[in-house]
Amino acid sequence: MDTHMDLLTELQLLDKVPTLERLRTAQKRRAQQLKKWAQYEKEMQHKRRKHEKKRNVASRKKVSFEASVALLEASLRNDVEE
Repeated sequence: MDTHMDLLTELQLLDKVPTLERLRTAQKRRAQQLKKWAQYEKEMQHKRRKHEKKRNVASRKKVSFEASVALLEASLRNDVEE
């Protein structure tokens, strides 16, 4: 990204340039801004998806046992209700 001083010198140079050339420069700068914004959005979506995927994987890790194993464990604990 351009520094503040770079932008100021560019503005001073553009004061002396014909209107059509200034328009082209403005369009080029706007295209650069939009390109940077699109790249930023793409990176943020990638990070967001990666974070959500990581969170979903962590929430999906559940242990389940067969009914016979659950019955054996309940009988070892003397849990009559289960």
